[in-house]
Amino acid sequence: MDFKQKSGASKRKAKKIREAKQADFIKTVPLISGFFDKPKDSNVDNVISGPSCSSAETTIDLMVPEPTQSGIDLNSQAQVSGPDLNQTSPEKGMEDCTELSITPEAGDTISSHDSSALCSNTTALLDPCTLATADSPSDQDEYTETSIPRTSNFWCETVNDPALWPSVITEKAKSILVSRGAVAFQNRSEKYPASIRDMTMGGGTRTFNNSHIKCSLPNGQSVKRQWLLYSPSSGNIYCFACKLFSSKCNAFVSGFSDWKHSERIGEHERSEEHRACMLALNRRSKDTGRIDSDLVKQIDAERQYWREVLRRVVAVIQFLGERGLAFRGNDEQLGSAHNGNFLGIIELLAKFDPFLADHLQRFGGKGKGSVSYLSSTICEEFINLMGERTKEAIISEIKDAKYFSVIVDSTPDLAHVDQLTFIFRFVETGGDVVERFLAFEPIESHSGSSLAECVVAMVENLGLDISNCRGQSYDNASNMSGKYNGVQAHLKRINPLICYVPCAAHSLNLVGVNAVDSSPEAGRFFDFLQSFYTFCASSTHRWGRVFRNTDVKLTLKSLSGTRWSARAESTNALWKYYAKLRESLSNISKDTQEKRDTRSEASALCDKLDTLEIALMAYFWDTILQRFQATSLQLQKPNINIHTATQLLISLRDFVAAQRDNFAHFERSAIKVSVSVSQHYRHDLQRTKKRKHMDDESAEPEVEFGGKEKFRIETFNVLIDKLVSCLDHRLTAYTHLTNLFHVLFMPDNMSISELTSRAEALAAAYPADLTMSLADDLIQFKSFIPEEQRCPNTMLKTVVNLGLQSTFPSLYIALRLFLTLPITNCEGERSFSRMARIKNELRMKMSQNRLNSLSLLAIESQFVMKMLNINLGGLSECTTEKT
Repeated sequence: MDFKQKSGASKRKAKKIREAKQADFIKTVPLISGFFDKPKDSNVDNVISGPSCSSAETTIDLMVPEPTQSGIDLNSQAQVSGPDLNQTSPEKGMEDCTELSITPEAGDTISSHDSSALCSNTTALLDPCTLATADSPSDQDEYTETSIPRTSNFWCETVNDPALWPSVITEKAKSILVSRGAVAFQNRSEKYPASIRDMTMGGGTRTFNNSHIKCSLPNGQSVKRQWLLYSPSSGNIYCFACKLFSSKCNAFVSGFSDWKHSERIGEHERSEEHRACMLALNRRSKDTGRIDSDLVKQIDAERQYWREVLRRVVAVIQFLGERGLAFRGNDEQLGSAHNGNFLGIIELLAKFDPFLADHLQRFGGKGKGSVSYLSSTICEEFINLMGERTKEAIISEIKDAKYFSVIVDSTPDLAHVDQLTFIFRFVETGGDVVERFLAFEPIESHSGSSLAECVVAMVENLGLDISNCRGQSYDNASNMSGKYNGVQAHLKRINPLICYVPCAAHSLNLVGVNAVDSSPEAGRFFDFLQSFYTFCASSTHRWGRVFRNTDVKLTLKSLSGTRWSARAESTNALWKYYAKLRESLSNISKDTQEKRDTRSEASALCDKLDTLEIALMAYFWDTILQRFQATSLQLQKPNINIHTATQLLISLRDFVAAQRDNFAHFERSAIKVSVSVSQHYRHDLQRTKKRKHMDDESAEPEVEFGGKEKFRIETFNVLIDKLVSCLDHRLTAYTHLTNLFHVLFMPDNMSISELTSRAEALAAAYPADLTMSLADDLIQFKSFIPEEQRCPNTMLKTVVNLGLQSTFPSLYIALRLFLTLPITNCEGERSFSRMARIKNELRMKMSQNRLNSLSLLAIESQFVMKMLNINLGGLSECTTEKT
């Protein structure tokens, strides 16, 4: 069957018919004001402007779900007294109105999602702005003129001009306006040009002025009229209370501007209508005069109830996050032994907390669809929120500090994902130097350009400016420290002021590694130390006979190429208990109850302990490594500065160099350490090899050294020289920065001319940060602060505590730049240790966001504790709104 296409005229005619039917239908819909009795007089109890909001609209403020035993009866709140709806509205209109008659059964809980749905439906049905469009065209014009949506209360949160208020104000809008107060709409100023009015006679003008704001009391005193509002757009004044609650239309509701008869302001102030509206405003401010006051009180009680629940939940999450512990178990059943640490701690607290015990009894274990804030979903949400809030707080601190340095290092995790850690060093506003962890970032490439791009992207994603970066510190790997293609080279091309500082702790380890590799005798000694540890650690029985069941208080450690503290502990244990360890090995080698391989290995180790070379090397390396260890620990402190680090390395170099003349002392001590130690070197006990001389060679005898001289020249002196040369080489990396900032220490032996020239050189190195007035600041500050306090950390705190930032501005900036420079990337190594505890064998499938959030809570636990302080604060409000 063919259908004929309708013409344009037919379509327009059909459209007009539809619009006419729709208009007729809208006229049949009753106004909400018809459901209420009109006030007979203007007393306080009947001061209600327009229709009131239903209970469902008020429920939009509910930010938490409601408990079962105190659920809201929407039927009783929604059904209002008035004419029968069936008599005044068609059946189609009643179908929409039936949405109000929803009453939850006893024991049901209304979730926030359900409440929001009910609120949206009910508000759309009862909103006067929606129902009164056909009867109040003037109102519609006013809304269109001010560009305020008819179905939204957003205007009352942003508009400060009372002339832009709509004529019909919903109860929700009134609540917001009352909470904002009259001060937000007073628009006080010295002059009010929009209020100028021309006089009909004489050509003069009158205007509103601040004298109209004051009211004279009978005793002569004057007080301000807080209710009086001014509109900067129309130049009229309004009454805050009457505009909200008056049922009559007067000049102070629509706008008053008759300045010739300004006495009418006082007449209005003394009127019965104004006084009634002021009392209504006072009651509304206390939530006692609202028609839904009982519901508001119930909502507040529910909100407080759930906040108390969230306080306990946040405290448990913070506790587990700080310690890097697992949250969930095999199930999420309350009372189960396998429900994980989170629910387990909640149950433990409930034994001593009646509030939490009652909450578990009422809401615990109800399954999906029931709100309890104990599920894994809310737990994960809180972890993410706390992690993001911690990151935002750290970023805010960095922005306040302005200058920062970047510390980067990488390591693979247990899931074989290469994680790049980001540490930022900066100076807090109080003058303390801190290093904060911010994130782990998975990487694929280890090239210098790729890592540099990752660093720049991270800085930009955090909202920081790379131009404010003043330092970078990495290990000594070529892809990081390379002069041309390393990360530091790529970043310096972006910002030349980013100074590269090699990690001092890694440099110290490399000094030891290079020294050991330079001497075969040193290599044999550490091989023996590792063999000794392996022999004892491979059997608990042997470990007990050598360490646990003896008087030996120190134990050997497995040697590491990067963790030289293990070597220091091992050499210390060996030298301090040399005789006892030798005796234990001798007993094992002679014990017939032991296996033959065990006795043979113990005998071999015992023979090596009897050699003079091993005893001498044990004493030598114990002396050297103890100083290395003490220096390394000091270098790993976050608040150390580059000048102190350089001085420590110089002093260590001088100490090592001074040991060159102590060979005889080392030899005597090694001989006395045990009666079994040989007094002869291995070279003296071996047969001397004689080389065949050729006919054309000289007949002069060759110079042959004894065992002592050979060991001193080829081993002892070589080790000393190698250590000193390596330390000198590593010190060259810090020489430039140390000389540049040396002027900040202001030594007494530095003349004024030298101080001025060094200060100008420092200012020239940082032209965007410092000025040439730095020399003047230093000269004056030198006489201000005692010599014993001329340390950058102390000087900066003095400037901050005494508020001298504006007095010595260049010095203040220079001290911050100096202390921002990083020394080591040990904080990155510590973050890897935390990551190993968080992402362990049982949590290898953890997402990257969860890893970063938990790592922030664990690594920056002290900062999180100070920031949150076990209080929800804004966090609870943020969470409940999101929920």
